[in-house]
Amino acid sequence: MKNIVEWTIGELAEITKDRIRNKFDSIIVVTGLTGSGKSTFLYKFFHKFKDFKIEDKLTYSRTETIKLIRDFKNSYCWNDELISSGNKRKFYDTDQIELIEILTKYRSNLNIVAGCVPIFFSLDKELIKLFGMHINIIERGLGVVHLPRTGRMFAEDIWDIKTNSKLEEKWSIKKQKNPNFKIPYHKYTTFAGYVNFTALTKKQEEYYEYIRDKKKAEAENPEPTENGNGNENNFYSNLLNMIKSNKLNEQELLNICLVNDKKLSSVKSRLGQILRDEGSGKTLGDFFNEGNKISNNNSLHNNTQDRIINNIDL
Repeated sequence: MKNIVEWTIGELAEITKDRIRNKFDSIIVVTGLTGSGKSTFLYKFFHKFKDFKIEDKLTYSRTETIKLIRDFKNSYCWNDELISSGNKRKFYDTDQIELIEILTKYRSNLNIVAGCVPIFFSLDKELIKLFGMHINIIERGLGVVHLPRTGRMFAEDIWDIKTNSKLEEKWSIKKQKNPNFKIPYHKYTTFAGYVNFTALTKKQEEYYEYIRDKKKAEAENPEPTENGNGNENNFYSNLLNMIKSNKLNEQELLNICLVNDKKLSSVKSRLGQILRDEGSGKTLGDFFNEGNKISNNNSLHNNTQDRIINNIDL
């Protein structure tokens, strides 16, 4: 059996730096099941670059992804949900076509671009061809490094999809017969080693979640453009003022969202972000709880008054 390489995130980062120094771009995809640690891996990876700022380079928007790739040089782009930007079922989407064109046209900008997606081959096939590295997270703290097969002029399938899928079929049958069967990942034709990584610290996790929620809210509810009507900010400002003054409860907020064709979770995320930016220390839940207490007290007060008026013993 051939020697199996084990990488650290630091070593993969150094290889990536060498690519940039040699005037090659670096486009990386990280795959794995939900909760497996894809974002943890990229958080650890990007923080090996001293000038990386998650506040500026993490995105959930295809439009923002395009801007980060097109308008910056020797920089970074981390799309934490690449599936929404490069899903093969949206191959007809003009924005997706533009994303592929931008990735191809601006490779000379020498940016390090990375994205997370549950399943590698759910991405647009033209996008897949652009990746220089694929990290598949097989369990928390452990990933399999794949590299495309190069030097084949007429082979369109640089990831050996047919060959590797046949291997997986054989392993799947063995796994069904023997649950203890260990998958020999090193037999993939694209296998380039394993990579180990640790969990985020509590402080890192809290900060990542804060930035993540902020960026998701921005992606789902973009700020009005110069040509827009400017009502988007007023919508959230008015909602928050009503909630703060206990004039709007959670059920009423849901009704407003339905009328305005907005997701309740997205609206709450945006409102929560505004509160955090204000630095008040209170959450949306705090205001709703205060409103519920006032409502319950008023209800009790009114009920007591009714009983007194009607001469009912308390």
